[in-house]
Amino acid sequence: MQLTPVMEEIMRSPQRFKCVVAGRRFGKTWLALLWLLTGKLKSGERRWIVMPTYRQGKLVALPILKQITRNLPSVKVNESDLSVTVSGAEIAIKGSEDPSKLRGSHLNKVVLDEYAYMKKGVWEEVIFPMMTTTRGKALFIGTPDGFNNGFYDLFLKGQEGGDPDWKSWQFTSIDGGWIPKDEIDRARRNMDERIFKQEFMASFESAQNRVAYNFDRHTHLKGDAEPSMNFWCGMDFNVSKMVGTLAYEYSDSTIHYFDEIVLLNSNTEEMAKALREKYPKLKYIYPDPAGSARSTTSNRSDHAILKEYGFIVKAHKRHPSHRDRINALNRKLKDAEGSIGMTVSPKCKELIKDLEQCQRDMKTGGIDKSDMERTHALDACSYAIEYKYPVTVSRAYSVQW
Repeated sequence: MQLTPVMEEIMRSPQRFKCVVAGRRFGKTWLALLWLLTGKLKSGERRWIVMPTYRQGKLVALPILKQITRNLPSVKVNESDLSVTVSGAEIAIKGSEDPSKLRGSHLNKVVLDEYAYMKKGVWEEVIFPMMTTTRGKALFIGTPDGFNNGFYDLFLKGQEGGDPDWKSWQFTSIDGGWIPKDEIDRARRNMDERIFKQEFMASFESAQNRVAYNFDRHTHLKGDAEPSMNFWCGMDFNVSKMVGTLAYEYSDSTIHYFDEIVLLNSNTEEMAKALREKYPKLKYIYPDPAGSARSTTSNRSDHAILKEYGFIVKAHKRHPSHRDRINALNRKLKDAEGSIGMTVSPKCKELIKDLEQCQRDMKTGGIDKSDMERTHALDACSYAIEYKYPVTVSRAYSVQW
């Protein structure tokens, strides 16, 4: 096996923390062990590859580690401990099924292989504290398994606009260069679509019905242009997490969400101040219609507070149905002819999470509100879209302040 161009890109990237989301048979473990061994090996160093189970490490990683190191000088292999000593440095394979057994004094370099299948807390509570004195480096690599295991959040850290210490990549199985295209096509024909996307296309998939089912980060994420005068803000009122999503419209009616403002444990007046300070030319706000009747913190309505700050508030007199908002959002993302009518800046982290993670309620067909952290950015975005680009033509229940 040799390094492919995409593998070389990962190896040469200077970031301290790297996250690689890749399909099956990409060559993940081979890449991980080569990365682990790069750089001068010094006596006393500890470098680990951690896998979900000890047995996986023994069956998958140990044969590759022995193959890679067999011609290095002064190599000592301890098969019972799943470790190799090279020039006094320890290269070891660990299982994460009992995280307490991983605790130690220091760690210089680590790979967490198939991180999506590890117990929560392995990185934050056990591994990272061991690297603080050495300023060690880490590589997270594996196939995705939904959104709720931490791998997705680490992937987002390394995307554009994220933490500068992080870098992340997403590759399909065929990107690795080891599987012929006809084998991928055979798998596509014989597997459930969701499982195929997860295992071979390295896509973060959910077993349930996504609200924004037409959203695809590869299609809809793009950089920003300078916002013109024709921009607006959608807003969701919520004390624990208040969200404003800002978009502008091109001449062909395509819209681009270029920024978001998220305030925790705040109120409408604070949001109005933040918007006015950051975007003094902002005129139009498309908020939650319920804001005309109450406020998150005062006896004035949320809509009245926004009006006092000089905003023009556009909202329905009553809530449109969840289905109307869902249909309007997905039609804007991609219509029946395949045209893309909406894009999102990578820096809109909350909105992207909602577009990828929010689910439909299986009983009502509406938006599932059971996760208190989610749906706020989705609501802010879809209030504006449903008002401006409704699937139904009637606007009889609209009001403008």
